[in-house]
Amino acid sequence: MTSSIIFEIPLAYLENQSTLPVLDISSASTPCKFRLIDCVQFLRQGTLAIHEFSEFPVLNSAYSTISYVWRGNSIENGSHLGPTFAVAGAEDGDPVSIGVLRHACTAADREKVGYIWLDRLCIAQTNKDDKQWQIRHMFEIYQRCALCVVLPGGIQRLVHVHEPTSWISRGWTLQEALAPPRVEVIYAWDWGSGMFY
Repeated sequence: MTSSIIFEIPLAYLENQSTLPVLDISSASTPCKFRLIDCVQFLRQGTLAIHEFSEFPVLNSAYSTISYVWRGNSIENGSHLGPTFAVAGAEDGDPVSIGVLRHACTAADREKVGYIWLDRLCIAQTNKDDKQWQIRHMFEIYQRCALCVVLPGGIQRLVHVHEPTSWISRGWTLQEALAPPRVEVIYAWDWGSGMFY
């Protein structure tokens, strides 16, 4: 399985913009190909890099997925995790928090999983053919991942464990929680370090 980097941008550039940056992978991507965010580059080199693969990764291979709602909880009610960016063709959804994506990549990295699939970034949102192809393969994408990271409050911020969200009542999120072999939920946590199992 071979891959090539089709998109690469320093996080420092995104973090230092005075207006909301809008990212677009459509000009660099090949429609109907599988793409993943490189968590190692994100966490260790401070770069958002998206790889495009020649074929679909094997079952339980080295990638995670993210399950979230397109429009999550508002930032007025909780912890905002720093700079955000939008994605061309998906401006109707919440902006992506670099901090939330860092938490998701950290969860993947902790499990020795080097890549993560986030539909917002890994689908060429402005390309109708790519969107339709990716949607047709959505169950398989979640089924073949090593880990699914659930962000119940969305990708703009982490919610607290007691905070209500719409994640549990959405149809898409049901398959995203049932298809993977393993699921972890990430919350904002103010009570010291720790994990629940």
